[in-house]
Amino acid sequence: MHTAAIILAAGLSSRMQEFKPLLKIGNKTMLEHAIGLFRYAGVEDIIVVLGHRAEDVIPVVEHTNARWLLNSDFAEGMFSSIQCGVRGMYSSCNAFFLLPVDIPLVAPTTLLQLLDTFDSNPEIRICYPYFAGRRGHPPLIDADLAKALLDYDGTEGMRGFLRKFADYASDVSVTDKFVAMDADTPAAFSRLQEAYLRKD
Repeated sequence: MHTAAIILAAGLSSRMQEFKPLLKIGNKTMLEHAIGLFRYAGVEDIIVVLGHRAEDVIPVVEHTNARWLLNSDFAEGMFSSIQCGVRGMYSSCNAFFLLPVDIPLVAPTTLLQLLDTFDSNPEIRICYPYFAGRRGHPPLIDADLAKALLDYDGTEGMRGFLRKFADYASDVSVTDKFVAMDADTPAAFSRLQEAYLRKD
């Protein structure tokens, strides 16, 4: 199965007040953690969608040998970046992960669980990691839904789109708390850093 990963790193980081993709956790930026996650899990095609401060992020992406795409409409919101990433996927892609850059510490074993569930159940179109009673990131999405996603009008963003396919989705129970830990605010970033240090 040819799998892609779309990492969303185009936003303004307005709630964080610092530029999230280049913030460091340990000795790596959040973007490097996210790219490394997919590399370790064997994902072949890693796409980073850029927008705000793209010129600062491009060297990091190119150093990791991932691909980058520029979303010139990033100010319109995250859904425009998702569509940008989906447009850039190779036609051979069977499924793709979708991960905001501020959720960078997901375990590679979580991705492998999602891939195994998806590959073993042809009727499933979307797999979500499920931890402590809630869905987390990244979802794994059937590439056959790409056209519908590109045609979608954006109402309620990605959540609105995924709701249309709720009958074809599966929650995959994981033991990975990091699927639900983002760095959307300074306080959340501090919690993520502390959890990373405890994990090490």
